[in-house]
Amino acid sequence: MHRAGKIQGTASTMKIKTNGIELNYVVEGNGPWLVMSHSLACDLSMWDEQAAVLRRNFKVLRFDTRGHGASDAPEGEYTLDMMAYDVHGLLQALSVERCHWVGLSMGGMIGQTFALKFPAMFASMVLADTTSRYAPEALPLWQGRIKTAQDKGMEALVETTLQRWFTEPFRKTRPEVTAPVSA
Repeated sequence: MHRAGKIQGTASTMKIKTNGIELNYVVEGNGPWLVMSHSLACDLSMWDEQAAVLRRNFKVLRFDTRGHGASDAPEGEYTLDMMAYDVHGLLQALSVERCHWVGLSMGGMIGQTFALKFPAMFASMVLADTTSRYAPEALPLWQGRIKTAQDKGMEALVETTLQRWFTEPFRKTRPEVTAPVSA
């Protein structure tokens, strides 16, 4: 089932049921399929500027990952396998047989997991600021962030996230870029 919405005055977002949840997505442009997968704590709008250019030569698919944006956020633990199967269901529903993939951070991790399961579906991959796995030493850092989000909500993580992602001069001079991340 597809349900429509509106994104930033450019294209309609749709929702589709896959892997037990509704995923929010948008398709723009014509050409070979290009899938864009966002980072943690963002949504498909993080790619607005890039999609505006890329849709001239590609059929760009952006989606809100499980628990992000307008996609469902069911209770419980989310795994990379689970999110890879979410994307697989979305691509199957859209009859995508092969695609280019762009993934930032968590989006790159999802892409790697998906590519290991379905390698024939990939023409290429761009993996930015990502990893294939985190070292055990990183676990306490992530557990701390998870606890903060559970106890105080995502708002409590916004300022430290902005400080990690953007330099102070950039935050001061480009509020139009940082504002969507803060929302």
